[in-house]
Amino acid sequence: MKLDFFQNQTIDAMEAFMTRLSQRQQIVVSNLSNIDTPGFKTKDITFHATMQELLSQKPIGLHTERPEHASGAMHFFPQPQAFEVQGLPSREDQNNVDLDRELLKLSQTSFSYSLITELLRGKFRTIASSIKEGNA
Repeated sequence: MKLDFFQNQTIDAMEAFMTRLSQRQQIVVSNLSNIDTPGFKTKDITFHATMQELLSQKPIGLHTERPEHASGAMHFFPQPQAFEVQGLPSREDQNNVDLDRELLKLSQTSFSYSLITELLRGKFRTIASSIKEGNA
């Protein structure tokens, strides 16, 4: 029986969640860099997926049929979509970027990224421990 420790649903979901966090951070940084741009509208991404939702989603699987292609299966989760945030107050220059709101989103995103990173490290430590015990 072959065990593939690095291709499992939890790790795939963590990767998808970290990708979403990275995309959100890029959008927040873009909002902050345009805080003084007249007419700029705040953007965000659809970010309602939790780890539980990612674990319950069926990834789109791609399997290789030829040896010269990458081995194993690749999974792609649906990507979040960027959108213009509605209902935010605009300044006289029609820019609606709020510094406090964006800095809060940036810190929340950073915290979530750190948390998922620690969970992923724990997962890999468990795998390493299992390998070491199997070799003893």
